[in-house]
Amino acid sequence: MLTQEEKFEGLIEGILANGYGVCDDFLSLEEVKSLSTRFETRFDAGNFKEAGIGKQSEVHTATAIRGDKILWLESNSVDLSERILLDKNQAFIDYLNQTCYLGIIDSEIHFAKYDIGKFYRRHRDTFQAQKGRILSVIYYLNIDWLPENGGNLLIYTQENNQEKIISIAPLAGRLVCFESEKLDHEVCETFKKRLSITGWLLNC
Repeated sequence: MLTQEEKFEGLIEGILANGYGVCDDFLSLEEVKSLSTRFETRFDAGNFKEAGIGKQSEVHTATAIRGDKILWLESNSVDLSERILLDKNQAFIDYLNQTCYLGIIDSEIHFAKYDIGKFYRRHRDTFQAQKGRILSVIYYLNIDWLPENGGNLLIYTQENNQEKIISIAPLAGRLVCFESEKLDHEVCETFKKRLSITGWLLNC
């Protein structure tokens, strides 16, 4: 089993080589189960909202583009399952700053739930008027996910001046990290309830 540092190094190597990195089992099965339970508890309590398109005050819902429901995580959360996730995310930030000198000073993270038939069309995680997102991170919580469930993440890259599409299944415990300003991506239509935790690492 890889150490946490080895997982970090694998992600960094992928980002440097291709603009994205993938690490399986970044979250243990027990951590995934705990986070999933917390996720559903907060969803059932009515805490989630329809996700929007745009930046801050200009955000508006656009169901033809995206269909997820989200809940922002508080950085000072004392819930044990959320705290484990937030602490692991911070450990990754600290390692990136120590080894790659990225100057990451903050992060923003939310739960994201896609019900059956939902998707998020091709987009990029930055706005022209709002810089600061250096890396996007996605933690998946989908136990026993099958290919026929859909919901894959597509990342669009360039290879030899040709567009290349990378398809990544949202498997439980998997972490995907990619350059926010450079890579388009999308979430394919899902045919089963799909749970993830999405975040951005910020340098301002």
